[in-house]
Amino acid sequence: MTTVVLWPFVVAVVTGWDRKNALLLRDMSVPGSMSLNDLATGADGVARAVPQDAVLAVLSPLVPPTVVIGLLMCGCGVTGMWGASLLARQFGAGCVGQALAAFLVLWNPYLAERLLQGHWSVVVAGMLLPLVAWLAVEGRQAWSAVGLAGALAVCALTPTGLILSVVTAVVASGRRRFTVLPLVEGAVLSLPWVLPSLRDAAGTLTDAAGASLFAARAEPWVGTPGALAGLGGIWNADAIPDHLLPPAGVLLAVAAVTVAVVLWRRGGWTGGLRRLSALGGVAVVVPTLMATGPGLTLFGEVLETVPGAGLLRDTQKFVVLALPAMVVLVSRVDVLVPRVAPPVPVLLTGALAFLQVPLLPADLTQLRPVALDGGYADAVDAVEEAAENAGLSDPHTLLWPPGNYRLIDGRPVLDPLLKMLPGSPVDPGYLIVDGRVVDGDPTTVRLLSELASGGASGAALGNADRPDGLAEAGVDLVLVEVDAARDAGVDLPAVLTDPASPHELVWSNDGWSLYRVG
Repeated sequence: MTTVVLWPFVVAVVTGWDRKNALLLRDMSVPGSMSLNDLATGADGVARAVPQDAVLAVLSPLVPPTVVIGLLMCGCGVTGMWGASLLARQFGAGCVGQALAAFLVLWNPYLAERLLQGHWSVVVAGMLLPLVAWLAVEGRQAWSAVGLAGALAVCALTPTGLILSVVTAVVASGRRRFTVLPLVEGAVLSLPWVLPSLRDAAGTLTDAAGASLFAARAEPWVGTPGALAGLGGIWNADAIPDHLLPPAGVLLAVAAVTVAVVLWRRGGWTGGLRRLSALGGVAVVVPTLMATGPGLTLFGEVLETVPGAGLLRDTQKFVVLALPAMVVLVSRVDVLVPRVAPPVPVLLTGALAFLQVPLLPADLTQLRPVALDGGYADAVDAVEEAAENAGLSDPHTLLWPPGNYRLIDGRPVLDPLLKMLPGSPVDPGYLIVDGRVVDGDPTTVRLLSELASGGASGAALGNADRPDGLAEAGVDLVLVEVDAARDAGVDLPAVLTDPASPHELVWSNDGWSLYRVG
């Protein structure tokens, strides 16, 4: 199953040793080599990809990041399926039911949509949630505590994953003394992104418009509740698999709820299953309510006033909390027709699960590794050399054209240079969703606007009394990707090309230019 569904990551393990290959799709920007720069550690700006980028950067000299991610995805796919089968067996599922539970871990719209959005680390955590739930339910032995600690550590590659795993563990355990472990470990594992955020709490505030732009999306025929009940409904319509049948997901959810009712009437809906089912219901209902008019208004106020609330604005990503309950309830679908041989209803339900995304492996083709243009590596070498010649130990490099997304091999992707450059690459931090600019560092956005309009340097404009905006902003180097600027219809900043400019061209090669700020 792992090889069939996650085949792009199997390919990444095999081909990733050639460091020209990269995993590039939207938020998944993983070049063959990464730098432990200030963005990776959270030392500069909002800690957006902490600690996952730091881990990849530390391992990068030994193992290419693409290989690390490929091994992680495949390993967690197998482990998550194994955990789902154990969880299903814990609550009385037979062999066929256990197989169906394992199947659902990888074959669902959530995995497809999140991978197409590039959220590989969130998918890692999602696949491990059934295992986390089983370890928490089984938590009477020392080995289960050790296993749970390890699973939480892997999920903690991303803040969202840590929240998902800790919530699942606390809800599933039901024993007060055992909930201390995930809470304490969660607090410790959150320090890499909490501490940087505390230095600039105001910087973690976000635009109220994010509440509506990132709200769960309605699917045809089933609306927002149906989309979420089927573990779909991501906000980005471009990240939807080409072959998606939302009604199949709704029918699967109806089957799960019906099983819960039957088990409740027979006295089998107790303990951990009851708690996990309640968590699953909340995971569907709350994002649905947050997508309504009042929910958007309320949440918008929260985003603008509560530091760190932006971590929660993509509400659909939390619907995966329903996965542990889903795999258990669906694995027990045989209780609905007790007079029929158990494999029959389970296999029919498995067919329904399959129909949610019937061509899932084909839908994930965009995830295959691609060869990154050699100009990126040359640009990194040029920045390192320029920084060394100028005596800069922590160079601040501004990227041009504006924005942190590029179109590479026909795919929109976060600029790989933000992961590859040393020092402190300047990330403007803003997003453009449906033509609207969301978030962004005000100082950097203002500087980019001035550069685009021909300003930002008094000397270049013949006004010696006017301060240099680049120098004032602490920029040491400006790296221009000429082809990307041309494709975006953006001219080179006049402050760089004007003969009177104090900024020096220190390197140019095959569509790239590097300027040192004078």
